[in-house]
Amino acid sequence: MSGAEPSVPAARAAPQPSRRAAAGSAGGQRRASRLVDIAQAVGVHTSTVSRVLNGDPAQSVRPEIYEQILRTARQQGYRPNALARALKRRRTGAFAFVVPLLRNPIWVRLQRGALQRAAERGYVVMIMEEPTDDPKPPGSYRYLVEESRADGLLIATALRVEEHADGVRIAPHVYVNRRGPRRGNNVVMDEPGAVRIFVDHLAGLGHRAIALIDGSPEVDTVHRRVSAARRICAARGISLAVIHTAATEEGGWDAANQLLRRRPRPTACGVGSLNQLFGVMAALRQAGVPVPDAMSLVSFDEDECLAFLDVPVTSVAMPLAELGSAAVDALIDRVDAGPARDVLVREPMKLVLRDSAAKAPQTGTTIAPGVG
Repeated sequence: MSGAEPSVPAARAAPQPSRRAAAGSAGGQRRASRLVDIAQAVGVHTSTVSRVLNGDPAQSVRPEIYEQILRTARQQGYRPNALARALKRRRTGAFAFVVPLLRNPIWVRLQRGALQRAAERGYVVMIMEEPTDDPKPPGSYRYLVEESRADGLLIATALRVEEHADGVRIAPHVYVNRRGPRRGNNVVMDEPGAVRIFVDHLAGLGHRAIALIDGSPEVDTVHRRVSAARRICAARGISLAVIHTAATEEGGWDAANQLLRRRPRPTACGVGSLNQLFGVMAALRQAGVPVPDAMSLVSFDEDECLAFLDVPVTSVAMPLAELGSAAVDALIDRVDAGPARDVLVREPMKLVLRDSAAKAPQTGTTIAPGVG
């Protein structure tokens, strides 16, 4: 054995952090996955990953590589860069939805349908509220498209007034629960069908004198509902009194007091909005008019809260979520330069029976047809 010093193993280089570990920040948070991370994990070029994840129809990738790219993207939680995608496609991937009176829960149902459908089709929706007493003309929102803030407009605030007659020009848009100045951009529900359900129910209970408390006739939805009510009641020999008022609790309160001063008094009443309904019920309660013994009530807004009132209120349930979904589909067609077409959403629509509508009082009097 020689006297040479024993050899010392060469020092190993300190282990380098893995690419996955390096992706974390100093705080331990993982950096968002990028196209290059997926490409390195799969062993392909970044452009191949980009084509696959963007659904490029021209891409030609072996099926097993295609599936591996998708699987790796899911595992890494990859999310596309919205700004880069918008610049490449000249699309923002966003719509602006202009609605009135957000405090009305009925609009929440409609918005939920729109938001869900938009997400399914790769879009987001920005909600903008305008007051119902002085909404801007629809053309006021065109700048959102012109400034590349949104790809299209969902307009639910248009009125039947001269200032709104020009509508929205050039920018992709649809009118939701409204009709615009020209055909081909309207997505609405079957208001005459809802009125028919309402009248059929009350007529079946023996009511021959009914009232309709609703919003401003400048609102297209109200106009269609009232027009249908006049036509259907006239055809059946049923007296109809119509009171237009603000779509608020105060508006319902004032309208109910007007109704109670009528002689003779209707025995049943339909109410156009949930907010108005609460005002109507408060006025009837204060006046000592029992529901439904002296006045039957039916709401044209359905909400679960109606089942928990002192007198649960019968309602006509409208296809609001379906309306929002159909509006998004129609707007995507406009953005993609598809043919303009109006959409009528009929189903599902039903009468929700509760306790607020009963047989007409035996001592009830009638109003001469056509009054109101």
